Amino acid sequence: MEIYDLKTMQRCEIDEPCVVALGTFDGCHIGHMSIFTETFYSAKRNKMKSVVYTFDSIPKSHKNSEVRALTTLNEKIKIIKKHGIDYVAIDKFENVRNLSPKEFFDNILVNTLNAKMALCGFNYRFGNGALADPNDLARFFENIGGSVKICDKVMLENEVLSSTLVRSLIENGEVEKTLNYIAPYSIFARVEYGKALGRRLGFPTINQKIPDGKVLPKRGVYITECELGEDVYPSITNVGVRPTTDGDYSELNMETYIIGYDGNLYGSCVRVNFYKYLRGEIKFDSIDALTEQISKDATEAKAYFK
Repeated sequence: MEIYDLKTMQRCEIDEPCVVALGTFDGCHIGHMSIFTETFYSAKRNKMKSVVYTFDSIPKSHKNSEVRALTTLNEKIKIIKKHGIDYVAIDKFENVRNLSPKEFFDNILVNTLNAKMALCGFNYRFGNGALADPNDLARFFENIGGSVKICDKVMLENEVLSSTLVRSLIENGEVEKTLNYIAPYSIFARVEYGKALGRRLGFPTINQKIPDGKVLPKRGVYITECELGEDVYPSITNVGVRPTTDGDYSELNMETYIIGYDGNLYGSCVRVNFYKYLRGEIKFDSIDALTEQISKDATEAKAYFK
C-alpha cells in the first residue's frame, strides 16, 4: 500500500487516529463526493485525520475483466485532494482480495490506517469473495469502540447512480446526461502527428489516441472543450476512424478542432472534456461536404458554450 500526504504529495505513514472513506470511487460522481465531504467533516468534528482508501485500478474479476475506467488514478487523486482530505491510501486489489473480512479490517483498517471510523456506500463489499457488507463493517468497528456511516444511494431518473451506469451512458454517447452527476468525462492524452489535412481545410486539428483502459465514448462527433494550461477553448471532437479521409478501422482515434486556437501542440498532453454528442460519424461524399459540416459543428459548439 502507498499512503500519500495530500498536502505535500509525499509518501508517509499514518500515526494519528483516522476517519476512512472506503471505495473504488471510479468517476468520483456526486455519491462519491458526498462521502469525501462527510469524511472531511467527520474527521474535523472528532479531531482526527481524514483518509480515502482506494485501489490503483478497478478491481478485476471474471465478471468484470473488461471494465474500463472513467478516471485515471491521477485524476481520482486530484478530485479527492480538492475535498480537503488529509491522506490517500492506494492499494492493489491483488494485495487484499484473499483476505477474510476480519483480516481486512485488522490488517488494513486498524493496523495500517489507524481507523476509528469509516464511511462507505450502501453497496460496499469487502473481504475474500466480497463476503462482507457495511453491516459487518459496523459490527467490527463497534467491537473497538468505533463507528461506521453508511451513505445512502443517489437516484438518477429512477436508477441508482453508479459508476457502472455512468460508463454505460458515456459508451452510448449520452455524455450530456452525466454532467449533473460527475465532472465532464475527459481524456488526457499526448498530441500525435497526423496527416495535417485539417489544417489544409482551414480547420487545424489535434490527433490523440484514447489511453488504454479508459472508457470509450460512442463513435461520433462531440461538443468538447480543451484545457491548454490555464486557458480553456471550445472545441469539437470526432471519436472514430475518420471514414471520409482514412477509413482505418483498426483502432479508435480522437481528432479535435480547437476553436480560436492555432498554436503547435505536437508532443504536449491536452485534456479534452466531453459535453454533448452531436451526431454519428459520417462518410461524406466529398472533402467539401466534410468541410461544410465541420463549420456547422463549430458554430453549434460556440453557441452551446454561450
